[in-house]
Amino acid sequence: MKRWKRSLMSMVAAVLVIGSVTACGSGSSSNGGGTKKEEAGGTASTDKQTSKLKLLGPQGSNKYIKFDDRDKYPVWKEVDKMFTDAGLDLEYEMVPAEQYKVVIQTRMASGSSLPDIVNISALDNTTVLNLAKQGVLLDLNPLIEKYSNGNIKKMYNEEFPFAKKSTTSPDDKMYWFSDLHKKTYQGNTPAPVSLTMLIRKDWLDKLNLPVPTNAQEYLETLKAFRDKDANGSGKKDEVLVYDPSLFSGAIAQWFGLGTDITAVDVENKKVVSPWYQDGIKDYFRYLQQLVKEGVLDTSLIGATGEQKQQKMTENQVASLTDYNLESYQEPTIKGGGEFLPLMPLKAVDNITPAAQLEPPFLVWQKYAITKDCKDPEAAIKFFDTVYSDKYADLLFWGIKGQMYKVDSNGAKVYINQVSEEELAKMGQATGSQLFGDTVFPRVQFANLEYELSGAPKEKADHELNILNYKPYFVNMNDIYLAIPDDKQLEKKTKILTNLTTYSQELATKLALGQKSLDDWDQYISELKKLGLDELLEINQQLLDRYNGIQ
Repeated sequence: MKRWKRSLMSMVAAVLVIGSVTACGSGSSSNGGGTKKEEAGGTASTDKQTSKLKLLGPQGSNKYIKFDDRDKYPVWKEVDKMFTDAGLDLEYEMVPAEQYKVVIQTRMASGSSLPDIVNISALDNTTVLNLAKQGVLLDLNPLIEKYSNGNIKKMYNEEFPFAKKSTTSPDDKMYWFSDLHKKTYQGNTPAPVSLTMLIRKDWLDKLNLPVPTNAQEYLETLKAFRDKDANGSGKKDEVLVYDPSLFSGAIAQWFGLGTDITAVDVENKKVVSPWYQDGIKDYFRYLQQLVKEGVLDTSLIGATGEQKQQKMTENQVASLTDYNLESYQEPTIKGGGEFLPLMPLKAVDNITPAAQLEPPFLVWQKYAITKDCKDPEAAIKFFDTVYSDKYADLLFWGIKGQMYKVDSNGAKVYINQVSEEELAKMGQATGSQLFGDTVFPRVQFANLEYELSGAPKEKADHELNILNYKPYFVNMNDIYLAIPDDKQLEKKTKILTNLTTYSQELATKLALGQKSLDDWDQYISELKKLGLDELLEINQQLLDRYNGIQ
């Protein structure tokens, strides 16, 4: 995330304009009954008293299901009742998502007139920890000990123990709550999903081509799609969409490479760098082949999402990296189409291709209690309500009998597997669609069964095959790294910008053949100068601390 560089005064001016139209623009819930808690933050003296909390967050980005329309959704009425029953009167300040980063940077930097609870996900860890040092954010641990009814501890200590590892500072303080996600299969089996190379199944069928089983066959298949006019356009416009500047495209893993400049090898509890791994030169040689044969669309390197989507819409995308169970690409293709996920393909004789997985356990987003919170007990009560089984059920699944059912194997599955537009018309949104990642954290107990129930057989089979596939790398390396201490944080911040820029430019030029592999030692020397070895060392320390290795 880029560091904030704009002047404070210009941002304050922007916030004043934005605030005039957004502050409390979504209204506050009317919980009815009871008296206000004393302004000085006194303790409620009767069960009827209501505690008021101000919450600041971004508006949801869902096109059809909007927080402003929440009163029409049954799931909101259930969630709102939970907060009412907890004696909370919530007032929302919702800022348009595209403006939120500027707003939150400015509001937190000013350190005055802050809400009680705030979504600070747009701020990087460096900024957040500095705010904590300044006393702008409260340490949550003593508040949890003093006020929690036990829900928070249950979620963090029992259900999601991995979350505390990545949200606790080196001095054992915790400054934010997080979104928590767990996906299982057949009860308790962890269920990662894969990011893999997708290839057009309907084109394979049309041209009577076999599914490629190794990297060379994949290249020949892409050439056949182009030369045999798989899309029927009369042009050689069938292309691979792939960004060679990053290592997060799944072809990199065919060569045994990690997914970022430094990547976590979860199984071996080791931090590695693709630049030092055995398959790196062969990987760039292969990309050069893809470019030379004209199947990798170089015009899309660095392109916007809209430009890439245009290629998809025009029925020109032969292959790309995406989730193996995706169901959103095909409807956007003019004339229709079907993608098939490929298992990791053999690319080098002595290297077992790796899978790229999204971990089954996820921690993301940040929600903090500020120094201006007059009633920390009420704020903890809010999070106790959020970190409850009932809230988690309403958020991810909705209302039983209306939005989900329990199948014969005891797994929850959605009843209406239709578009969000249709769900909006039906008034059947889940909590995550309606208010997730706004001022409300996500707590998600997902299962693989519901995803498989709506997937084509080829995609479902791929997912079941990938569950126990090894070796693998993950697409979210940071969730396995503990929060750095001040010294580590300072070093990482100093290293990352220049190292990332050089790595991306070098990878792109090597793939395009604009730099020679003969000068490899020179490139490695420059990567070392920019701090690659130091970054590896720091991240290994953070991984060791995450894993409890001293």
